[in-house]
Amino acid sequence: MRQRLRTLWGTLVPGLLLTLLFCTPAATMQGARDGLRLWADAVLPALLPFFVVTTLLSDCGALRAAGPLLRPVCRLLRLPDALGGALLAAWLSGAPNGARLLEPHLQGGGITATQAARFVSAATVTSPLFLIGTVGAALGSPALGALVYGIHFLCAICNGALWRGFGGRENTRCEGAFRYDARLSPLQALPSALRSACLSVLFVGAAIAFFSALTSALEALGLADALSRVLLFALPSDAVRPLLEGFLEISQGATQTAQAALPMPLRLSMLCGLSAFGGLSVLCQAQVFLSGKVPFSTYFAQRLTHAALSFAACRAFCLFFGSALPVFSPIEQAVAVLPQQALSLPALGLCLLFSLLPWKWQEGRSAQRR
Repeated sequence: MRQRLRTLWGTLVPGLLLTLLFCTPAATMQGARDGLRLWADAVLPALLPFFVVTTLLSDCGALRAAGPLLRPVCRLLRLPDALGGALLAAWLSGAPNGARLLEPHLQGGGITATQAARFVSAATVTSPLFLIGTVGAALGSPALGALVYGIHFLCAICNGALWRGFGGRENTRCEGAFRYDARLSPLQALPSALRSACLSVLFVGAAIAFFSALTSALEALGLADALSRVLLFALPSDAVRPLLEGFLEISQGATQTAQAALPMPLRLSMLCGLSAFGGLSVLCQAQVFLSGKVPFSTYFAQRLTHAALSFAACRAFCLFFGSALPVFSPIEQAVAVLPQQALSLPALGLCLLFSLLPWKWQEGRSAQRR
């Protein structure tokens, strides 16, 4: 019976999607174009450099060597110390890079499925460069984009602490993961890192284009208007379309939310919740990189708890410090501006630190042998 239901579900959903795309061809094509344009203008520059650098750090062993830097956080989240470097890289680069860094080690058996589930509960955040640069510009101030990232980043740690008991009292040792190879230099690892990063970012672009096309098709059929009438008692009408787009694809949804004609505290709270959830697009991307080892239902529940924590935390922040924000501002009104490069300098410093750690670690091991 379960097999029959699974077969029916696997046939019905693609059939409905195909019918939907055929019923609204013009809206579908325009949505795909908008998604690819946003990917090329904002997502690609924000993700590709981090994908390349983090792959280099992983191949050269720097992520394992940097693990002790986040040992207290790993103990809080009940994660192996060796995953500390990957956790930091995921926070700096954004989703789905955390799941991507775990992919080879899940396939090789270096970490277990429950360890991966606890890891992604805290490691899934939206790219800080996208929030500060693109979303911050749409809000009128990159500082507001940094505020959104800061709130949902802190809530990511809280979400990881909430899910630390997942899997019971499993051993947190991480045998064989992130093995260090002193013979592999950055120049030797660069071609493989470029190939892997380009394939991954192309997959991200395909997911963004597909879900953007799906969103446009649903809007062409009047789903957004229907939801506006149904949710009129709970949400302003201008909030329904950004929420629908953000539920499916975070890049389009975050941009639409930042530009919506809504009070600033509500926009920030919606952005925090949507950035924490990530959208179905990011969920599907992470599932591919995780090779299905973390059940979709578990990962979906983690995204919901993270979104709820982020939304509530931002509402509380706006309640106590809302006077520092413009109550209702068009894009031209801006508060204190944070340069878009503000995060790139500490990120560059951390990357340089990571690149030096493996050689220092190897020197220490050589001295001990002597």
